[in-house]
Amino acid sequence: MATQSFDIGKGIFWFFIRFGERPAGALWLMLFQTLCVLALMGVGVLVMGPAYLNLFELIGADATGHLADAEAARLVLDVMMPFLTYGFLIVPVTLLLAVMFQAAWLRFLTKGEIKPVIPLRLGGDELRLIGVNLLYLAVAVMAYFGIVTVLGLFGFGAIMMAQGGGDFAALGVGAGLLIGTGVLGVLIGLVILGVRLASAPALTVLDGRLRFFESWEASKGVFWALLASYVVVYVLMGLVGGILGVIVQLVLLAAFLPMIIEFVDMADHGQMADPDAVLASLQSSFTEPGTIVAMIAGFAVLYAIQVLLEGIWHSVGAYNAVRVRSGGEGEAGDAPVLGKDHPMGASPSEG
Repeated sequence: MATQSFDIGKGIFWFFIRFGERPAGALWLMLFQTLCVLALMGVGVLVMGPAYLNLFELIGADATGHLADAEAARLVLDVMMPFLTYGFLIVPVTLLLAVMFQAAWLRFLTKGEIKPVIPLRLGGDELRLIGVNLLYLAVAVMAYFGIVTVLGLFGFGAIMMAQGGGDFAALGVGAGLLIGTGVLGVLIGLVILGVRLASAPALTVLDGRLRFFESWEASKGVFWALLASYVVVYVLMGLVGGILGVIVQLVLLAAFLPMIIEFVDMADHGQMADPDAVLASLQSSFTEPGTIVAMIAGFAVLYAIQVLLEGIWHSVGAYNAVRVRSGGEGEAGDAPVLGKDHPMGASPSEG
């Protein structure tokens, strides 16, 4: 059966097509992810709360000018230890959760599947996605060194041109054009590489095997349609995220408005803010129930927006992965498989 042609409209709105098929499941997945992040933030508050209190104490003691060196060292250690402990614990947990949610969303976007009750899993999909992300990292590292090399060669050429004598203005323009050409070439190369490899995670989940360079094959002949879809989605994400983000920020600003008005009034009357009074005001604001509720609600809404936008962004590559299945949308079929004679090498037989 022939591969479907690329429908830009579906590429842009694939998330909403899937959402329309299973709205309750998509909303539960979005809510569950938001709740997990809020739980991590709650753990962070419990761990980091004493550190911030010690930080306020350190600032207040330093402002008085009577802080001994030994006491300062103790306070700095009290401030730093929770940061180091929390960072050591939270980084691997956050990365693991990110892969698990990536797999959950890609299962939904490619197969319309959401696991019951708890949508997260730690199995084959997640392990294969770790491999895909590590391959992305390897490509990024190689691209970085390639970019440095290319720009270094162009910069060296520009320097040689500038030292060659002759008309200074002409040499300056030539050197600038040479460097600009190098930068433009690098940007174009990065865009091509990013678009051509963008379907790898979705293909991996859809096919149940590690897929990476197969994404290059999957984007063959539809690069411009993919690029146009990503550009439109990026613009829409910017508009929606910007508008909703401003609204949430205004709500959060309103929660701190009494404290802001107090400081503005002091400034209008030429009064200098006492450090102890500032710290007391900050502590009072952060312990007000209304402020706490507003902050939690604001962060929850902001993160829910981020989850929605990430799902929309993943949906372009997911649609392309579904499209290249021989059976069309959602039917049984195989993702593109590389043969032994392919320049990238044959596809792995095991995930």
